[in-house]
Amino acid sequence: MTATFTPIKVLELDLERALPDLPGTTGEHPHRRAQVLVRLHDEPLGVIRVELPILGHELAGAVWRELGSEIDRHLREDGLGSPSEPASDGIAAPSPPRCLQARDAFLERAPEITALIPSRERPERLRRCVESILACEYPSERIEVLVVDNAPEGNRTERLVQELEKATGRVRYAREDVPGSASARNRGLTLVRTPLVAMTDDDVIVDRHWLTEVARAFDAYPRAGAVSGLLLPAALDTEAQVWFEQYGGFGRGFRRRVFDLGDHRPPDEPLYPWNAGLFGTGNNFSFRTDMIRDIGGFDPALGNGTPALGGVDSEVLLRTILNGHQIVYEPRAIAHHMHRPDYEALKRQVYAYGAGLVAYYLKTILAEPRFALDFARKLPAGIRWMRSPDAHINRYKQDDYPGELAWIERRGMLYGPLAYARSRRKFGSHPVYRRRRDAARVLG
Repeated sequence: MTATFTPIKVLELDLERALPDLPGTTGEHPHRRAQVLVRLHDEPLGVIRVELPILGHELAGAVWRELGSEIDRHLREDGLGSPSEPASDGIAAPSPPRCLQARDAFLERAPEITALIPSRERPERLRRCVESILACEYPSERIEVLVVDNAPEGNRTERLVQELEKATGRVRYAREDVPGSASARNRGLTLVRTPLVAMTDDDVIVDRHWLTEVARAFDAYPRAGAVSGLLLPAALDTEAQVWFEQYGGFGRGFRRRVFDLGDHRPPDEPLYPWNAGLFGTGNNFSFRTDMIRDIGGFDPALGNGTPALGGVDSEVLLRTILNGHQIVYEPRAIAHHMHRPDYEALKRQVYAYGAGLVAYYLKTILAEPRFALDFARKLPAGIRWMRSPDAHINRYKQDDYPGELAWIERRGMLYGPLAYARSRRKFGSHPVYRRRRDAARVLG
């Protein structure tokens, strides 16, 4: 940690309640800044950065300056008038407001859902993750948590799951000895008994409305095969964690987006649908169980625990689109991720992303050569776009962002073809595009 860096305190507040004074902290690594998730009636409106300490009325002014239009939008959708000035004592509303009435009505008919978590030798983090899922405001009899113990070296994970199962009756254990998150998830998919399966990792804490908002998105979009959610940092205590956010992080904004090969194509994404990370992240994505099984599940030759190092989450989402399904990005489905705290780990992560990117492109084209022309046609414009400061992958980089990370990512990309070849030799090929045989004709 450099002498000039100070940790950023991660907070959230809801505008229904009085805005507090936010003190700074003292000590060896004091907090002089805060990143604040701002919500209204639990809906996330955006994130603001403030200097600490800050008084409640000053915080209200900062919120209004940066998110006033989002506050207006939410209140209009709720049929409420807009406040004429920022308020530090909360925004009054009928009880309950329209948006919360809709959520409560949905919960009366909410479908059964399984939360699937691959894990390996991290029982402390796993406990926090599972407990956050069990604490979701969702009918408890319609939730099941399935933990897949991936290539375990001991029985700590199994003992933890047995303890949680005894206490709650809603947690199951499975074991998969083939390493890799893809193999673990595929093992879990053979055991899922519910129409929806929500997936996260053991280094994530989910919001109390996570399962509700995932299920509501599937209900609102019958053609959706997958739903991804908003992933925010759980802590920004080190430079590496802040730089990961500048690299792109896992967040994809605060507006719902729908993606498909028809009318829902983003006009500002020339590489679409080949954009890595555009659709979401495996730390916070969910599927219709029948759909993910039908398209073949996850490719065991991709992702962590394999020579390819990464790419498995982006590949399965691309395959969802190319098989003719929609993907819905729902920012109200919030989870909080513990980014890697040290720089060496961040460098390994960026290298793996580069290798995985090329690996999953190669996998897709080798599996279906008819997609190669579309990819080749879009690649030059895509490369120009990726170099643009307006691209979402560059938008948040600051002057202190280490330039060497870009080179590390490129080295990973150069390793990608060899990485995928090694993975294919070890795990074999993987089927794709079982039903949408005309996908190549509608890509353009």
